[in-house]
Amino acid sequence: MDTAFAGASPDDALSFIVEILQSFTEYSIIGKDLNGRILLWNEGARRLYGYEPEEVIGRAQADILHTPEDIAAGKPAAILQEALRRGKWEGLLTRLRKDGSRFVTRAVATPRFDTRGLHTGYLLVSKDATNEVAAAHAEGKFRGLLESAPDAMVIVNQGGQILLVNSQVEKLFGYARSELLGQTVEMLVPEPLRHKHPPSRAGYFHDPRVRPMGSGLDLYGLRKDGSEFPVEISLSPIETEDGVVVSSSIRDVTERRRFENTLREKNLELENANLAKDHFLASMSHELRTSLNAIIGFTGTLLMKLPGPLLPDQERHLRTVQSSARHLLSLINDLLDLAKIESGKVEINLEAVDCGRVVDEVAAALRPAAEAKGLEFLASVDAGDLAVQADRRALSQILLNLTSNAIKFTEGGRVSIRVERRMDGADRVAFRICDTGVGIRAEDQARLFQEFTQVGSPRGRRQEGTGLGLHLSRKLAELLGGHIALESEYGKGSIFTLVLDRGQE
Repeated sequence: MDTAFAGASPDDALSFIVEILQSFTEYSIIGKDLNGRILLWNEGARRLYGYEPEEVIGRAQADILHTPEDIAAGKPAAILQEALRRGKWEGLLTRLRKDGSRFVTRAVATPRFDTRGLHTGYLLVSKDATNEVAAAHAEGKFRGLLESAPDAMVIVNQGGQILLVNSQVEKLFGYARSELLGQTVEMLVPEPLRHKHPPSRAGYFHDPRVRPMGSGLDLYGLRKDGSEFPVEISLSPIETEDGVVVSSSIRDVTERRRFENTLREKNLELENANLAKDHFLASMSHELRTSLNAIIGFTGTLLMKLPGPLLPDQERHLRTVQSSARHLLSLINDLLDLAKIESGKVEINLEAVDCGRVVDEVAAALRPAAEAKGLEFLASVDAGDLAVQADRRALSQILLNLTSNAIKFTEGGRVSIRVERRMDGADRVAFRICDTGVGIRAEDQARLFQEFTQVGSPRGRRQEGTGLGLHLSRKLAELLGGHIALESEYGKGSIFTLVLDRGQE
C-alpha cells in the first residue's frame, strides 16, 4: 500500500519515519498538516476506520473522523491547541468509522516540526478502547455494587490473589485496601487453618457454584492486629474475561455466637429447672395425696360411726375436715394437671369411647349434689350407641368440670347433659351442658377460661374452687382436637358445648 506525505520529496527525512510507522498495525497513526489535511494514513488507521488511504489523504480529518457534536463544540481545534501548548494531548475520543458506527479510542496528539523547527502539523496515534471503556464502566458499576453490600466482600482469583475488596473489608479486618490487593487471601485466615485453605479453594474452583463455605464448620477470620473472630462466608462464582473468580461474602458472627451461647446456657438452666420442678411435683404429688387421702379416709370412717357414736358437734367438725381435705385434694390435682399440660407431659390415649357410658358415670357422680340443691338433673344421648375417638379420662374430666360448675352456679331450676351428633360438613359429637343459673355477663366471658379466674356468683358470694377448672377443660379439649364454646345470658343461664370429631371408631 502506497502511503506518503503529500508533496514531500523522496529525500524528505519524514519518508523514513513513514516506513517505520507503517509497521505499527495495532495503532492508528494519522499525520496532518496545519490546515487539517490528512498526509499520513497507516495500516492501523485503515483497519480501525475502514477508509483506504486514497479515500482520505488530502482531506480534512475533522470532516470524516470526528462526531458532529464534537465538531460543533470545537473539540478538534481545542485538542490541537492543547497539544501545541503542552507538547502533547492525551485522552479518550469518540470517533466515526466509514460505516457510520461509533467507537472510543485512547488517543495521543503531538505537534510535528520540520528540521528548522517550524511547526508543520500534527501526529495522532490512537487505539480502539471500546472494550477497555466498557470494562471500566462495568468495573465501576461492580465496585458500586460491592460498596453497597452490607457484608465484607472479597473477590479472589484461582491463585488466591485478592482482586477487589469493599470498604466493609477494611472495617472488618483493619487493613487498608492497598494492603490487600494482590495479596493472597490466606492472610485473612488464622495461622492454624491456613494450610487447609488452598485445597479448599481448589475444590471450589473445580465445582464453582453458590454455596456457604465450610458448611457445618466453625470458620474464623484474622484481623491485622492478630485478633481472631468467628465468621460466616458465602461463595459465588463470577465469569470474567480472565476466567472464573470467586466472590466471598464475609459476615462477623461474634454477636450471634455470643447470643447462641447465652441462649444455650439459659435453655440448660430452664431444663434443669424443669427437671427440678418435675421432681418436686412428683414427690409432692405422692406425699400430699397420700396424706390427704388418709385424712379423707379416716374422716369417712369416723363419720360412718364404725368406732362408735358421735356427738353432733363432733360430726359437724368432722364433715368440715372432710370437706376441706377434699377441696385441698381437688386443688392439688388441678395444679398438677395444669403443670403437666403446660410442660407437654400429658399422655393422651385416643380410643373409641362410648358417649352414653361416660355421661352415665358423670351423672351418677354429680346427681346427688344437684338433688341436694333441689335441682332437676337430666342426661340424654342421641342414638344410644354413639361413640367418639377420645381419651376416656380426659373426656370424663372435662364433663365433670363443666357439669359441676353448672350445678355450683345454679340455685334453682335444671341442669342437663345432652350428647348429639352433628353433620355440619364434618362428623362431630357435641356435649351440651345447660343450666338455668345466674349466667355470665358479656364482659366476663372473654376471661372466663383464664387460669385462676372466677367471675361473679349469685349474691356476690365467692364460690369454692381454684379458678382452674375451665382453663384445664379448654386445654384438654384442645389436646383431644376439639373445642369448648359458650353461650350465656346473664340471669338466664349458660350453655357450655364441647365439640369433638368422631374420628375412626
